[in-house]
Amino acid sequence: MSDPLVVKLIEIVNSEIRVFNRLLEILQLEQKALCADDLEAIEGCLAAKKEAAEEARRMETERLLVVQKISKRLEMEPENCTLSRLVEVVEGWQGEELARMRETMMELNRRIRATNESNAFLIRQSMRYTERCLDILSGQPGNRGVYGQFGRARRGSGMRTLVNRTA
Repeated sequence: MSDPLVVKLIEIVNSEIRVFNRLLEILQLEQKALCADDLEAIEGCLAAKKEAAEEARRMETERLLVVQKISKRLEMEPENCTLSRLVEVVEGWQGEELARMRETMMELNRRIRATNESNAFLIRQSMRYTERCLDILSGQPGNRGVYGQFGRARRGSGMRTLVNRTA
């Protein structure tokens, strides 16, 4: 026998999986745009990520309402009524489907985090490179320390510039 609330939960989680798959695709596109220094594509990815985040929030709100109703029916505390717990409690094809979906969500979460961390690293590297180029072009010594003898940090030495200021 299928529980209509569990069926609704399965539909919502499937929608969340679609949103997270789309978010992963956006992050992968963002990574390519970062490597290609394509500012227009990066801005497009930022807008798409914002839309996906808003949709994920809506899905989460809907899911929490359904879980709250399920928890009342199962006489469980709402905070204890997690997807993992429902997998244990719900029987039949619905329990199996929830278990499969939980694994999918966990894998998507792992991949999204890894891609997002990689993108953050690319952005930090790009910022460092840009700062360094500006330091060289402006003749301003960088505030960043450099490694000296025996690995001790010391301030950069002297002003470097591409323009000869003594002439």
